Amino acid sequence: MVKSGDRTAELRNISAPTLVIHGDRDRMVHPSGGRATAGAIPKARLRTIAGMGHDLPPGLVATLVELIAEHCDQSA
Repeated sequence: MVKSGDRTAELRNISAPTLVIHGDRDRMVHPSGGRATAGAIPKARLRTIAGMGHDLPPGLVATLVELIAEHCDQSA
């Protein structure tokens, strides 16, 4: 990801409803990266998941499905 460079300008061109989901214990991409991504995308929403790292633990699947379904309902 570091090699790909700064994508902020491209993110500002996204017009689709966007939900950024980020774990507060992510060791690969610091939570500030999730905040920056959501901040760069117009009208994006950020949901930070307590205790989640850079993975999708089985115990959080239901929470993630709920967040995505809610986002889809609000975006329809």
